[in-house]
Amino acid sequence: MALLPPDPVYTIRNVDNSPVYSLAFSFLPGGLERLLAGSKNGYVYAYNLQTNRVQQKIKVGQAPILHLIHTTNEMITQEKGGIYKIFTLTNTGYKEAFVIETDYPGFCRFEANTKLETLYVPDKESKINIYNFSAELVGCLEPENGTVKLGDPMCMKFLEFPDKPSLLVGYESGWLMLWDLNTSHCISKLQTKECPMSVDFHFEKQWGVLGNASDVIQVFSISKKDLSLAHKTDVTIKNAGINKINSRSDGKVFTTGGWDGHIRIFSWFSLRPLVVLTEHRQAIQDVAYSPQKVTFWNANIMAAGGLDGAITLWDLYNNKN
Repeated sequence: MALLPPDPVYTIRNVDNSPVYSLAFSFLPGGLERLLAGSKNGYVYAYNLQTNRVQQKIKVGQAPILHLIHTTNEMITQEKGGIYKIFTLTNTGYKEAFVIETDYPGFCRFEANTKLETLYVPDKESKINIYNFSAELVGCLEPENGTVKLGDPMCMKFLEFPDKPSLLVGYESGWLMLWDLNTSHCISKLQTKECPMSVDFHFEKQWGVLGNASDVIQVFSISKKDLSLAHKTDVTIKNAGINKINSRSDGKVFTTGGWDGHIRIFSWFSLRPLVVLTEHRQAIQDVAYSPQKVTFWNANIMAAGGLDGAITLWDLYNNKN
């Protein structure tokens, strides 16, 4: 390894040691900096990043919170079993405003275009339903009749190419498809080796990475000329199974959260592992990067949460200016 494993800057024990399924940073007016943890018990716990203590407990439902995002004015949650809730931020906390109910049983996380206030929600029979932030159905991405059987959506990534907003979707059958959101038509597709479970993309490099249940991370490209998908190479890891793969905003590294509880940091330049973080004792469910510096550490922070009920905070940036 090129680097010795650092220690986390802080480790939070989630309330009641409840397993953590999803994480999202929230930076609110007035300097309130928080980390939201979607938990197995149906709660979202809001941790104040000045004290690293729970500031608010938000009861969402009964099922695990598989995914959540925080915008300027909303918190949007996804419960296991296919219930999505849109909460508006008020002076006293969060108020449930809209609910989207589906019977999708899988673990595919929704995606969002926060500028257009649009949600891309997985459904059965290979469908992706499109809703606005008022829970109104405004569109659908659906394969044409006679095409190959795709299976259920497994992972998604919203991509904003010039004049062509797109959605990258990995399906149960192993197909990876790039959808044009202006026309709801498929631009290109690629058959991958495994059922993809998480996907991310590096815009400058025009390469993406797929995590799955195997010990191989698949690397693909999207052509700048015609947005065609192509397989590039494979990266082998020691232990199989990746739940989350996430590229850092500066485009220098990407991170995987593994079934073995390990967090692996890879160089986008060389595709080689830089460091393996072994603080967690059970599977990592989510990895998130703060979109701006956290005041307490004067640094952008990476957070990781897993089934062991721990949330680890890491300072992996070299530049503190």
